[in-house]
Parts: sequence; structure tokens; C-alpha cells
Amino acid sequence: MDKQLSAVLSAENILFEVAASTRDEALALLVKHLHETVDGFNSQEAMRSLKEREALLPTVIAPGVALPHARLEHMSQPLLAVATTRKGIVFDAGKDPVNLILLVLTPEDDPSAYLRILASLSTALKDVKVRDFVNKASGAQEIAALFTTEITERKDYITASDIMNKEPVTLREGDTLHTAIKTLCSRWLLDIPVVDEQGDLRGVIRMEDLLTQSLPQHLLWMEDLTPILRFQPFAEMLKRDHETKLADFMHEDYVSVGPATPAVQLAKLFIMKNTRQIQVLDGRRLVGVVTLSGFTSKLFWA
Repeated sequence: MDKQLSAVLSAENILFEVAASTRDEALALLVKHLHETVDGFNSQEAMRSLKEREALLPTVIAPGVALPHARLEHMSQPLLAVATTRKGIVFDAGKDPVNLILLVLTPEDDPSAYLRILASLSTALKDVKVRDFVNKASGAQEIAALFTTEITERKDYITASDIMNKEPVTLREGDTLHTAIKTLCSRWLLDIPVVDEQGDLRGVIRMEDLLTQSLPQHLLWMEDLTPILRFQPFAEMLKRDHETKLADFMHEDYVSVGPATPAVQLAKLFIMKNTRQIQVLDGRRLVGVVTLSGFTSKLFWA
């Protein structure tokens, strides 16, 4: 794929102020339009794959932006279509409506095509306030210019900033064990970054830490656990969970990288450091998180 998005995007494949009010309506219009103007793929397979992915993991990648995507058989080249909506369309029930929809279809036998397009799209949108831009845009040509204008820093490889979760769940170092338990369990998380009031990373709280807090070290060396079969240590922990501060037991041995770190380096860190989560820092400030599950899904399922 050419480094420039103009290789896969033209103004004719931008639906300005799309006539859709739901996610599936927007996807259907984009797929239908792309099939009519470019063809080269099975539209029914595309819709089936897109809806399946959205049902499992909504593709809202940033405030106001959705990136529905699918890898399809018998495609010869990547395809990109764009839709804008000032009113907004809900893609994820837990997030605000999106105003910019970027539909990416790539050949199944070219697994890196999506990542290359994602890198270019991320660079093009890096400094853009999407909702403001869409509200002020006058037409498809203006939208196309956003993605096809020469950008000197454009890269042809993906970095931490392209794939990180820019809005991760975080806790404050002054929060209590009670808050940590509630957040970890209710959000089905295994690791949560702990930050201070300035957003600087102070440490990480892990699900294993709940067990560590409830089982004193000397119990781990006992072979006969009969005295604690009724989970007395767990009860004792819960009695003081409102007083125990995260700063007292959070970990400071987290793995961190800068936003420009190449994805291949992230893969190496996941393997060598045996970690589930990599913190992305700008200096000390937490700007995002890359999880092992999110990283591998982008590599192998995108």
C-alpha cells in the first residue's frame, strides 16, 4: 500500500452527512456505496464480518471516531470509505456518539494492511478535534483533504500511539482497596494504572494484589491450610478495605514505553517481560495503555 491514504481513499467514497441514524444503517450504506463504486469484494460477507466484530468489540478508537474493519477473502487491495454525521451515531452503548466513521476492508491474505492504514489514519487525526472538524466541514473534498494531504511525519509502521487505549480506566493513589476491588471486578479488568492528580503514573494495581492482601506471606508457606479453610484472611481484608490506600501496596515495577515505540518492540516486551499490560508514557504522564489482548487482536484478528 502507498504511504499516502490517497491510494485507497477518494472523495467519491466519502459520504458527507450520511443518512443513517444507527450503526448498522451506517455500515450498510458505506458497504453498499463502496461496492457500487469500487467492487472487488463480497458485500454480504463484509456486512456479516463487520456486524460480528462490532457485536464482540465496538470499534470506537477515539472520541468521535469509529473504525469498523474486516478482512475479506478474494480482495486484491485495501479499500477505505468514510462517513460523517454532525448529529452523531452510537457505535458503543457505553460511549458518546461518533461523528466520523472510517470503514476499512483489507485482503485476508495481507494481515498487515489494516495496521498500515491504521498508522496513517492515526497520524492524520493526531491533532484533530474530530467533532469540531466535522461540524465545521463544508463537504467531502474538505474531509478527503484531511487524509490525503502530505504529512512529513507520516510513517509506514505502527506504533504504541496508534494502537493504545487513549482513555484507560485509572485509579488514584489516594483511592482505597474497596474502590480497587469494585473497579477491578465490575469492569472485568486484571490490571489498572494508578495515577496522581497531574496524570503522572505512580504504579499499577493487579488482580493478584487482592489475593496478596488477603493472604499474609507466612500463610503461603503453610502446607496445612485447615485453619483458614473458611477464608478468615479474606474477611479480615474486607474489614479494612475502606482504610487501606492503594499507595500502600501498588506495584511500581510496570513496563512502560513512549508513544513512538514501534509495535514490534511492544511484541518483544510482551514476550520478554511476561506482562499483560504496557503503560505508554509521555515523560511521567500516562497517555495510554496497550494490553496484551488488545495488541494481539489487532495483529491476528484485524
